[in-house]
Amino acid sequence: MIMEVRKIFLFFCLLVFSFFCHAQFGAQPPFKLQIEPVSTKVPGTHSFAFAQSGTKWLIIGGRTNGLHGSSSNDGFPTEYANNNVIVIDTVSWQSWKSSLSILPYSIADPLRSTNMQYYHDGTYLYMVGGYGKDSVLNKYVTFSSLSAVHVDNMINAVVTSGSIAPHIRQISDTLFRVCGGELMELGNYYYLMFGHDFQGRYSDPPSALFTQQYTNQLRKFILNDNGVSLSISSVSGQTDTANFHRRDLTAAPKVKPDGSFAIGAYGGVFQYEKNLPWRNPISIDVNGTAVNSAYEQIMSQYTCANFVLYDSTAKDLYTTFLGGISLYDYKPSTSTAELDTLVPFIQDITTFTEHSTGLCEEAVLPVQFSVRLGSNAKFVPNNAVPHFSNGVIKFRSLPATKRTLIGYMYGGIYSKISNLAATQSWPNDTVYRIYVTPEFNLSIDGIQSDAISLSVFPNPVSEIVRIRCKLFLEEQIHLSVIDITGKEIIELFNGKKGRGYHDFTLDARNLPGGIYVVMLRTLNNYQKLNLCIAK
Repeated sequence: MIMEVRKIFLFFCLLVFSFFCHAQFGAQPPFKLQIEPVSTKVPGTHSFAFAQSGTKWLIIGGRTNGLHGSSSNDGFPTEYANNNVIVIDTVSWQSWKSSLSILPYSIADPLRSTNMQYYHDGTYLYMVGGYGKDSVLNKYVTFSSLSAVHVDNMINAVVTSGSIAPHIRQISDTLFRVCGGELMELGNYYYLMFGHDFQGRYSDPPSALFTQQYTNQLRKFILNDNGVSLSISSVSGQTDTANFHRRDLTAAPKVKPDGSFAIGAYGGVFQYEKNLPWRNPISIDVNGTAVNSAYEQIMSQYTCANFVLYDSTAKDLYTTFLGGISLYDYKPSTSTAELDTLVPFIQDITTFTEHSTGLCEEAVLPVQFSVRLGSNAKFVPNNAVPHFSNGVIKFRSLPATKRTLIGYMYGGIYSKISNLAATQSWPNDTVYRIYVTPEFNLSIDGIQSDAISLSVFPNPVSEIVRIRCKLFLEEQIHLSVIDITGKEIIELFNGKKGRGYHDFTLDARNLPGGIYVVMLRTLNNYQKLNLCIAK
């Protein structure tokens, strides 16, 4: 009977806690974001391969309709496969196209597939796998090809209506038979991350129309390219059926606190027992992989446009996800993120912060897209902005308190509603300029702000809770616990603390179960978080 009462109370506590908090977010990152649409429309595509050279963009493959029809046996109709190599100029916003139909099927079909893995490495754009129709076999397949396209020569050929064929080379290997994964370079190796091998017609519910095999692997190889012949060597693979069972994730470059490079893998679908996204981020470096089992990503678990900033002073990494598809949907009217197991398209822009201490937190930025947008889109960096060789932007090199154009968002799927059918979504034909304004002043030890942040974990809690506050300046602070009547019942700290992180612990074992408030006050600021003590 006692156990039943405890279970009922815990359920009630979680319900109340959910009502008040929904999802727990951390502090806002130290920058402001502004988004401005470009007035000129461009060809709308999503799930494509991409490269840039100077002021021009190169787009190959992908789709020209919206979301695939998940309740249809014709989810990827061939007429909406992108059959053109597209070039867009970012000065005039003029675009050019060259048809892939002039090429043999064996060359053209992989290049008009969707969800290829790709990477732009200097002179060449490399594209791996992808899903689409094999015109020779007359069936839908995941291709096993690796294509190399000379970026500058291809752009010139498309703009001048020249022949595109001389600028494409291909090889085939079963290693590449993957779609919906990610391809990135780290050190001397290419990393082909996760994804699946999908054969046959897409349909739902599952039937004999297709087979699907997740790779459950991180595949690693050296790509040898002398400009004439392609080959791979030093091939290896790491299998993890528990954590690598993912596709349609977001991958982004990282700079670690020690200055070394890594790759972050965020989200992905689907979990084994339910159609929900994976939430534990994965970090990949030259020494191996690490799954962050202590943190569950709240927002944007599906492939979306993103950019990364690294603060070399605080040694914090900020990965910002521009919209996408998410397990939670943020409601500005109530300042809460609501769980939606249908995993909706969202308007939200969120920043995932990895602190030098290992603490991770997310924040929903106070700006949204006007429609639900960002899934399968691409962030295109402004290469004039100071950045590391892996593309991460040098945050401390941005002009302090001044707006900087850091890049653009191109393509993707957009919708006016959250959960939709194929006929209710469209390819995005609007380019968005992305601006960042740092909120620091280099003249006063790097940071100008009296902002504070507060985090509490675990939450709900039955024993020991850890409370962490972050100060951007030396402050006189008062940290306390308040009960539901507003009465202060515990003073955790009252005194001066320097800039940085400060940790406190609260022993909740002697407190009655219920909802409490952890309050952090400074001279000019305060922040509070609900705390659920479950007994």
